[in-house]
Amino acid sequence: MVTGGAADPGGWECEAYGPGGREMGAACFIAGAPGVRVCATAADCARVCAAERVRIWDRMTYLAAHGEADERALWASILGEISGPDDLLRGDGPGS
Repeated sequence: MVTGGAADPGGWECEAYGPGGREMGAACFIAGAPGVRVCATAADCARVCAAERVRIWDRMTYLAAHGEADERALWASILGEISGPDDLLRGDGPGS
């Protein structure tokens, strides 16, 4: 269950931020505020992050195909470095 946001109760790492996120006060990517969680469980976090990955991937691929010429080139270049939505919002992935 995704809630309206509450103080971080602990217990799991946000998938988007990974293990280092909480050390910097980042408890929940979706909450948009330090030390606050929107997801009630780790399973909710996984579900919400999976949906966000797809949403962001879809937007990036749309801009690569339909944006202004300079946008298309930029997004095509970025997409050349990412194999798919599973590479996005991963605290345990490349660059983390």
